Amino acid sequence: MSQEPQEIIQNQDDETNLLEYCNVLWRRKIMIILICCVAVATTMVISLRSPKFYKSETVFIATGSEAGGLGAALSALPFAGALGVGAGIQTPADKLMVILKSRTTSENIIHKFDLMKVFYDKQWDSERGTWINPEKHPYLEDAVKYLTKSVVNFNKSKEGAITISVEWKDPKLAAEIANYYVYALTEFLKDKSMNITVQVVDRAVPSERKSRPKVRLNMMLAGILSLFISIFIAFFLGSFANQKKSTT
Repeated sequence: MSQEPQEIIQNQDDETNLLEYCNVLWRRKIMIILICCVAVATTMVISLRSPKFYKSETVFIATGSEAGGLGAALSALPFAGALGVGAGIQTPADKLMVILKSRTTSENIIHKFDLMKVFYDKQWDSERGTWINPEKHPYLEDAVKYLTKSVVNFNKSKEGAITISVEWKDPKLAAEIANYYVYALTEFLKDKSMNITVQVVDRAVPSERKSRPKVRLNMMLAGILSLFISIFIAFFLGSFANQKKSTT
């Protein structure tokens, strides 16, 4: 029985604190609304002005035995050790992933589509046919890193199907790069006399819809984030105002 008054007092304190929090937010409502509106509007403008990217995908499966020493052929690739050759690679799909991710294949793709000029078009003078600043021009290794980290993505399913996804501003070029990866892989297997057959399930086609930027999603995330930030600012200003009153 003695605890009931304490519980009542505690509930009253909780209700009082809740009312104080609501009052703080209400007094700062205009600031909160402005911050959210500015954040959402800014995100919308940036998203709409950002370059549009399109994604193309090709899917294939690998069948057959690895006659001819595929492991030895993979070991000769640049960065083979870093790619995991000989370390838990069992299925044909695993070994084909190593070939696809190799620097040799990446350089082949870059030379085929002249991607140095595509990736670094702002540094290339098309009229003179040379780099604007020859002393600070990009290198092939820069293009390889950009291609493998920002443009192309490889994924292997549990069933062994390999998906090559290419995302770029030109939908036609994205599809051509994805399809050429399969061609380059097939040529590598022929050159090394590998008894592995690559069967294309879905050929890459130019996408008609952009993959990014996702304007609505970006605006929603900006609204949620700005709401939390504005609430934090409101409580901070309210706490600062209370401390200032207590000291005066």
